[in-house]
Amino acid sequence: MQVHPLHPVILIIGLFFALRRMSVSLRGLDQHPGVDAAAFEDWKARARKAYGLGMSACFGRVLLDYALAYLFARSAPPLAVMKGIGIALELALVALVVVSYLRVRKVHAFARDVGVEPRVASQP
Repeated sequence: MQVHPLHPVILIIGLFFALRRMSVSLRGLDQHPGVDAAAFEDWKARARKAYGLGMSACFGRVLLDYALAYLFARSAPPLAVMKGIGIALELALVALVVVSYLRVRKVHAFARDVGVEPRVASQP
């Protein structure tokens, strides 16, 4: 069994998602005076879900790779089937990370709207 060459990259991306999710989880309403409590909790739930999707996709992918490698070592399907599964997993990972990124961008926009994050001043 060999390690997929992108596993370190996938794990680092998953770690970034996990750290951001932890950062969101540790924030409290007392750190954001003037923000509506319901809007803050809504933002926090959305952000945790968005980061959690990316984190789960990355870590799940690596675990699934090892599980499939173990399974295929016992009884290997034809090479075309294994390559098809591999390509499908790659595409699924990319799709889930992109969806997570898009959700994170929406959550950041929502955070600016409710006052959790400061608005960026436009430059002349």
